[in-house]
Amino acid sequence: MTITITIRVPWQDPYDKDFMWNELLAWTAQTYGLPSGDNWSYHPTHDYMDFHFYNENDAMMFQLKTAGQRRTAAEQAVELVGVYVNGG
Repeated sequence: MTITITIRVPWQDPYDKDFMWNELLAWTAQTYGLPSGDNWSYHPTHDYMDFHFYNENDAMMFQLKTAGQRRTAAEQAVELVGVYVNGG
């Protein structure tokens, strides 16, 4: 079973500009490769973008780069239970 570490980056300064998001996503792809189920993936929402990492060191480096907020273990557990309940 793979542990997912989620870093949440809100749509706020300095990342509320299109240019900064382009730079962040380009840096992320250059550093970790293209998004996939093996290294990292992302999920944009209306208020934030969640970046999902499958390696602790990658997640820590990304969190330091972006000052993003790590989702708590309780939040991740609720998400995992939801996946199991929904059969996914």
